[in-house]
Amino acid sequence: MDQNFWLLGIHRKIIASGTDTNGTYDLVAGYVPPGIKTPPHIHHQYIETEYVIKGELSIQTPTGTILLQAGEGYTIPKGMPHALIATGDEPAHIITVFAPAGFAEVIRAAGFAGTIQDGAPVKAANMEIFNSLSTALGDETIGPPGSPL
Repeated sequence: MDQNFWLLGIHRKIIASGTDTNGTYDLVAGYVPPGIKTPPHIHHQYIETEYVIKGELSIQTPTGTILLQAGEGYTIPKGMPHALIATGDEPAHIITVFAPAGFAEVIRAAGFAGTIQDGAPVKAANMEIFNSLSTALGDETIGPPGSPL
């Protein structure tokens, strides 16, 4: 089964999901084009760990911005408002761990199948499905992309 999807401007390749890890975690490779920003949000039921392989990724939090460069990572605890931004001149290549598992199913259901070479789809993600599934996981979107925390 193809595990390559575009969701909210980010390419995600599901390496392992809850079905592979007995629900323990999802392991997802990401490709974040420069300037892409996620909406500020909170995970109430799982942690998110971001590790940068190439490029730069900023994590905005209420206490400041954490800049990650290649070889650096950060774990976002449950309940911490945050947003991700690819801040460099080149795409950020990242590995993300969501623990416990669940977010891979949101990627599959709300994302668009496609590879990095295909490029991001012109049409927007199905936000109704995205919001419904992510809310069921305990996620809370607190603003549009680029808004302050």
